[in-house]
Amino acid sequence: MHPSYTSPRMGDCPICHMKLVPIPEDGATHAGPAVAGRTTIMISADRQQLIGLRTSTVFPRLLSRTLRTVGVVEHDETALVRIAPRFSGWVRKLHVNFTGQPVERGEPLLTVYSPELFAAESEYLLAWRKWKGLPPETATEVGDSAERTLAAARRRLELAGVDAGEIRELEQRGTATDELLIRAPTSGHVISKAAVEGRAFMAGETLYEIGVLDRLWLRATIPESDLGLIRTGQVATASFAALGGKTVNTHVDFVFPHLDARTRRGSVRLPLENPDGALRPDMWATVEIEEPSGERLSVPASAVIDTGTRLLAFVKLEDDHLEPREVQIGLRTDDWWEVLDGLREREKVVTRALFLVDSESQLKAVVAGMGGGGHEH
Repeated sequence: MHPSYTSPRMGDCPICHMKLVPIPEDGATHAGPAVAGRTTIMISADRQQLIGLRTSTVFPRLLSRTLRTVGVVEHDETALVRIAPRFSGWVRKLHVNFTGQPVERGEPLLTVYSPELFAAESEYLLAWRKWKGLPPETATEVGDSAERTLAAARRRLELAGVDAGEIRELEQRGTATDELLIRAPTSGHVISKAAVEGRAFMAGETLYEIGVLDRLWLRATIPESDLGLIRTGQVATASFAALGGKTVNTHVDFVFPHLDARTRRGSVRLPLENPDGALRPDMWATVEIEEPSGERLSVPASAVIDTGTRLLAFVKLEDDHLEPREVQIGLRTDDWWEVLDGLREREKVVTRALFLVDSESQLKAVVAGMGGGGHEH
């Protein structure tokens, strides 16, 4: 007799023509939630071995998915330095004169001429000489006034970008100069250069931009559907095909809050240590980000059939019965899928010969439906 066929009336099985037997009152059937188009089937142990049927137990497992994407190397924005004088003037001489040139902290970049700076230095020297020339018996009010005037003149030079060492040189020299030597405030290389000998510049205009190469950023793109799974601190690796597959270990440092409206992708930032200078801005990298998700009730990916409208699995019951179940799936990794509904812990699901089982279940459901009065489980 075929267990896939049931009927509310006594009679013969339309499949094998054997007499139907009553279902015990204790409900000892293998009926589960009805799945349209499928029905519970029985496959003997010998036939299971013949078709290579295998099962796996539904268990909580530690799931971790690896997200693979691409990224582009960028300069570390926090280490960028712009040389923008706080006064107007002219470029008199360049000491660093091409883009990409390496510079060391304190190295001369350019010499500029500025009437504004000349006037500020002259004002400071007048105030300094007056203050230094005050006799000891000078009234307190006069001394305080001279000191305030000197402090204001010194502050004007400091705001113009003249450091303490240059102010001491000005005091020792005793004369204002019409030139100022501007030095590199950090070590790195020239990213952009607008300074040209003889060119006039305005206050605040960028003449040089200096960046570092020993630490860089990698901006990786993440699909909108996966962006919610990304957290700062997640472990990642970056591989560079241009460097023979060189791999750099890193982590997610920042998740950008905006999406690209055209590609529907977000971005994450990963810091890169580059002590040998092998990595360069605008290099492409293949990025793998580990997404640990904790312990989740899961089944092998091979245990689930995606019909396009729903997800199905077959549970192995007693007496070699295989019952179809509609399941809801959450997190998906390469090998394991999280089960949200439809399966219980310790149940066994078919993982191999699944499509043969599904085909027979569909066929039996059709035959049972044609037999009149039969219905599927």
